[in-house]
Amino acid sequence: NERPGRITGPWRRREDLQETLKELNPPVVRWPGGLYADGYDWRDGVGPREARPLRRNRYWSRFGPFTRILDPHWFGTHEYMDFIRVLDTEPYINVNFGTGTASEAARWVEYVNGSTDTLEGSRRAEHGEPGPWGVRYWGIGNEMYAIWTLGHSGPREYARRYLEYRQAMESVDPGLSYVAVGADVRFSETWNREVLSEAGDKIDLLSIHIYLPGTEHQLGFTAYHLRHGSAGLYAPIVAASVEIETRLRDAWKDVEAVMGPENDVVIALDEWNLWWKLSQLIVPRYTLRDALFVCGTFHALHRTSEFVKMANIAQLVNILGVLSARGPRFYRSPLFFAFRMYATLAGTLRVSTSTECGSFASPRLGGIRAMDDVPELDCSATLSSDGGVLTLFLINRNPSEEVEVDIGIEGFSPKGDVEVHCLNGPSAEAMNWYGRDEVVSVEKSVRDAGDVLPLCRFHAHSVTALVMKR
Repeated sequence: NERPGRITGPWRRREDLQETLKELNPPVVRWPGGLYADGYDWRDGVGPREARPLRRNRYWSRFGPFTRILDPHWFGTHEYMDFIRVLDTEPYINVNFGTGTASEAARWVEYVNGSTDTLEGSRRAEHGEPGPWGVRYWGIGNEMYAIWTLGHSGPREYARRYLEYRQAMESVDPGLSYVAVGADVRFSETWNREVLSEAGDKIDLLSIHIYLPGTEHQLGFTAYHLRHGSAGLYAPIVAASVEIETRLRDAWKDVEAVMGPENDVVIALDEWNLWWKLSQLIVPRYTLRDALFVCGTFHALHRTSEFVKMANIAQLVNILGVLSARGPRFYRSPLFFAFRMYATLAGTLRVSTSTECGSFASPRLGGIRAMDDVPELDCSATLSSDGGVLTLFLINRNPSEEVEVDIGIEGFSPKGDVEVHCLNGPSAEAMNWYGRDEVVSVEKSVRDAGDVLPLCRFHAHSVTALVMKR
């Protein structure tokens, strides 16, 4: 229903989507996102929904009538925290740095974490939540290095304002963890070091965003696609996880160069995904090939876990999402099955692995650099906290041939049955859609350990998890 200046109900959070997202066991969910956050006034999203203001989306409305979106603010702080409860996950709130003030951010912290003895804490109680939520992670700004952001600034200016924000927020609730804006080297080679030099001892996590091949290379991507077809995209896309690992290590070099090898700053890869054309904001259409990239990124995160302590894919639903919804329907993309497999099967302890295998050359594609020796196999292993379950993940990047692998395990003797979980589809370009969202999916089988080890065959363009008990 609509009336001038207002949009009213019905509003509901879809239980079918919620229950599906719960299968992913997300450890943390960031909100209200990136570019949108720096034009968002949190006060518009609290109180009775029928009294909340209808405003233009401050960021997207800048680009003309076709992107002029009206926001009724039905999903605000309370709805977000309810969503966090349903998913049983950790909240991570990004404050408005672009068009807001340090005082506004501090008041939001008080609204979320303050007792009812405080002004904003009492307002929260009036709106139906008597107890504080205790949100630990707070981001200050988003991509401030970029000319497309609201509140774009230089690194020194950003660092000074970051310290102002942190001081104001800490005065309300000390002991929180703050995420500062860092920059992927492709956008700035100096941003990280300048920010760290100015504010490094007050930064808990340094945010890095990586989208590959990158929408800034859309014309080049389209030209490459026209010349080489979809099959020609396979090698650079599955190799893109190698690019992500390289960039994360480059960011860590910045941290070590300024803060020294022993420091308390860690990295948050709090936006990452494949993104090569603007239409993916509407219809992502991810394939099995793209799911192999996602799994490769998981392996990269395993290998860099000593200094990368948070990662958030963008997004959960629609707009590059792992789920896509339209009207009452939704479907699970291949990326969803990749996430679910690792979320449910990976243990809490990383195990060292080494792999000897063939390699392939990958051409440059947008922000993905050319590589001569991308390993055909990518392996990672985890152990359960009690040491009783070992999970071996193996990606076979070969698009057309299965491979037989000789597996050697030191310090762990598998016994009994081995669970074999295989993410695959009829082709590397297979994708899911409404009404058929298991074209790419995970199949599970159970085999005797003696039939799997030491030699095991892995299908072409697949990801396999072997779950073994001691």
